[in-house]
Amino acid sequence: PPRFGAEVLDEAVQMSMVDTLTGTFRRFPDLLHGALVRRARLSGLPLEPVEEAMGIASALPARPEAAAALDHLHAEGYRVAVLTNSAAVAGRHTLDAAGLLVRVDRLDGADAVRAYKPHPSVYGLTVAPERAWFVAAHWWDVTGAARAGFSTAWISADDVVLPETAVVPDIVAGDLLSAAREITERGH
Repeated sequence: PPRFGAEVLDEAVQMSMVDTLTGTFRRFPDLLHGALVRRARLSGLPLEPVEEAMGIASALPARPEAAAALDHLHAEGYRVAVLTNSAAVAGRHTLDAAGLLVRVDRLDGADAVRAYKPHPSVYGLTVAPERAWFVAAHWWDVTGAARAGFSTAWISADDVVLPETAVVPDIVAGDLLSAAREITERGH
């Protein structure tokens, strides 16, 4: 069905937030698997392709402009850190498969604090917020980062409407390269 992948990811994120709020921690792939099974059942789809879908999800390609955005930041003297809701080892695998790991200076995973974004402890894993920009495609991630003290850039390509209750990002951009250029224009 249309938007099936987005619905699965949204549900896995909701599950991660429930776990964090209730003091439970399960690996993100387990949450993703649970969301895939539930969404398949709700849609009347067979469960056999779930394992194949899990493999596909672990090797999703990066956005087309991601490498150029990271190269631009490095050329302007910025260091790049990645903060993932996955385990750090899974994040490393995903970035490596996308050809981006060599462009990343630091990678932290939510597994280190056994909680998920947007919990403040996850944002505390990475660099000092007063010296950094936080870039994300999810409004809730940008809101969490802003409340943790980061300057923020929201990539609005997919999640195009910001909820009225969300923190307004410092930068709204249609893609990563546009955000990177605006970050370097503003400095930090």
